[in-house]
Amino acid sequence: MAKESKHVAKFRASHLKASEAIKAFDDGYIGEAMGSGSKRQYNGSLIVTNERVAFYRKGIFGEVLETIPLKSITSIERKSLLGHRTIGIHTSHDALVFKTFNKDGEAKLIDAIEAGRNSSSASASNDAQTKQESPLEQLKKLGELKDSGVITDEEFSIKKAELLEKI
Repeated sequence: MAKESKHVAKFRASHLKASEAIKAFDDGYIGEAMGSGSKRQYNGSLIVTNERVAFYRKGIFGEVLETIPLKSITSIERKSLLGHRTIGIHTSHDALVFKTFNKDGEAKLIDAIEAGRNSSSASASNDAQTKQESPLEQLKKLGELKDSGVITDEEFSIKKAELLEKI
């Protein structure tokens, strides 16, 4: 594997979960050259772990971290023009577009993403079969969501009624 950039090293130190391992990375950017606002260009690294794809940039004034779980990726788009390579990673409600000039790095990223997607989908279906929570366990979690303000009282009542019917 290539030498880690400062962005990869900072990601490893600050944001890598104990359950994660870095599978591939490459330097490049997101956004548009000379862009501003939400289209501003950020130079950094695209990092693929066994759980997610993350763009990370650590700068003097702050950091940029955008992540997409591997299991949520619905498609990957690749474009190349005059050595400029673009990888578009899409989910049902989100997208991350990463640009690089490194052909080998791009290939390693794509291989790692595809391998992670394939293993994530297989393990997700196995987990779903083995981790059927009882309605009582689901009700406890639902109560925690309501208490923490994630869901409203009305949403809680509707889901509670559904769960009580299963008991």
